[in-house]
Amino acid sequence: MTIQAQIKLNEKQIVKGIVKELNLIINKNVDKIQQALDSRISNLVFQRLVSGLPRIQGNDLAEIGVPDINTRLISIARVVSDNIVIKATFNKSLKIDIGILQEDYADLLSLPESLYRYNSVKSSGILPWLRWLLLEGNGPIVGGFDFQPLPTAFSRTGGGIMTVGGSWNVPAGLSGTANNNIFTRALTNLKKDIEAIVKQELQRIIK
Repeated sequence: MTIQAQIKLNEKQIVKGIVKELNLIINKNVDKIQQALDSRISNLVFQRLVSGLPRIQGNDLAEIGVPDINTRLISIARVVSDNIVIKATFNKSLKIDIGILQEDYADLLSLPESLYRYNSVKSSGILPWLRWLLLEGNGPIVGGFDFQPLPTAFSRTGGGIMTVGGSWNVPAGLSGTANNNIFTRALTNLKKDIEAIVKQELQRIIK
């Protein structure tokens, strides 16, 4: 005996059903997704900053005048990665908002590491070096003085001093503005890596 049956499948309904089920799973796990993204994107940003931020040395180090500037940059990079704001919400579709750097950098510029306090035989003061690098661009920073690479005991870094005459601006390779500075440049093309992480976490949740 042979039994024959014809089953007609409605492809659109099947796809609709699969999408509905996936959405239910994602909606149920939004908090888990956000927690996973918090950790992974924080680590990604820190790694990109550590590898992408310039190592300031030689004449650039002497001009800025902050002997431990590279250690300070790593510390600030950690603050950036720890303070990332990620918000995952679901309303018919998954939406993920990610905030990494504040537009005015107020959080970073308020850190103790962003200011260098110095005392010498001739003078004392505070250098807002991070503001110089992130916001001041190529314009003059110190009027009436310019840097001279003259090794002397009066130099904080041993590489030179400021002398009367002219004006000083941040070295070209380190200068920046709010939208283009050593931090934003270190995070170039980050979106692609974040999208890959989101895709991986969604696949892990759905399995």
